[in-house]
Amino acid sequence: MKPFLAMIRANLKMNVRNRTALFWNLVFPALFIVLFGAIFNDGGGVELSIGVAGATSPFSEQTVAAMKADDAIDISEGTEQEEFDALRDGDRDAVVVFGEPAGGTGQPTATIYYDETQGPTSSVAVSVVSQYLYRATQTESPVVVTTQPVTSAELDYIDFLVPGILAMSIMNTGVIGLSTSFVIYRERGILRRIKVTPFSLTSFVLARIISQLLIALAQMVILVGLAMGLFGLNVEGNLVLLLLEIVIGSLAFLAIGFAIAGISKNVETAAAVGNLVTFPMLFLSGVFFEVENAPAWLQPITKVLPLTYLVDALRETMSRGKGIITVWPDLMFLVATFAIGMIIAVRFFRWEAQEAG
Repeated sequence: MKPFLAMIRANLKMNVRNRTALFWNLVFPALFIVLFGAIFNDGGGVELSIGVAGATSPFSEQTVAAMKADDAIDISEGTEQEEFDALRDGDRDAVVVFGEPAGGTGQPTATIYYDETQGPTSSVAVSVVSQYLYRATQTESPVVVTTQPVTSAELDYIDFLVPGILAMSIMNTGVIGLSTSFVIYRERGILRRIKVTPFSLTSFVLARIISQLLIALAQMVILVGLAMGLFGLNVEGNLVLLLLEIVIGSLAFLAIGFAIAGISKNVETAAAVGNLVTFPMLFLSGVFFEVENAPAWLQPITKVLPLTYLVDALRETMSRGKGIITVWPDLMFLVATFAIGMIIAVRFFRWEAQEAG
């Protein structure tokens, strides 16, 4: 019995000492719980952006005042055109337009407009606004509420999703693919051999970058073509700008991959660090849903994730047909990411694998 118990203790010790196993068995599932719990928990924390326009009346004033008192609702008041434009640009979750009382009945009227491409978020916004509208009326004078879906350029959810998936593919290729393969080159002595040949390391790295850019462009063609053929994806923006975004985004994530390769001692470490970097971005950068719908305490985090800016740039160009004036801040952030990543990569670059022990 004692040898059996000793073997159990030995196995437990080996698992505790295996940092890679601890990450995949404990940290990785814990991140799932924390991120999804924070984003989708019904306990509150998600802020809705509601636009208000139309006729002013005691009913509308009472309703708007009640919504303003709710910390989970951000109210913006403007003209119908201003609020509709904001809704189409994704800056509003819903817009309520107050009308004149229904003829002869004195019943207050309101129309709730929402973007049906936002899926569950728009449904929540419509439900919340409807509750406030009904709550503000007396039983003898019920409100007449209608809902109206609004889409920009007849967007479907596939038009929202594909730019995010494309950005995610570019991130994974640049960070996971490059960091692990570069560490393998170092462990196998390939970099050491290159050092003593006429073929410079700069040329080697440049060749790798160019090949990765070609892969990224191929990813775009395949994913976009697949979505167009199967689901009728609409690509609205300028193709040259779209290619520029792909190139700059790829360079940014390649630089992150090089940086991870520089600080990683072995392939296992590179894979773990790469996943630790990419996993939060996968769920906090707007790949599957608008980042504005994340809890308020997570918003600052989304603003420093490079994938957020690549997703936004691709989505603004592909789905909404926006130009360089709209996406240039996103591109500048990605350029800065590339510069910082390369500085780290050069600082920690090593020709040979670090000796064990």
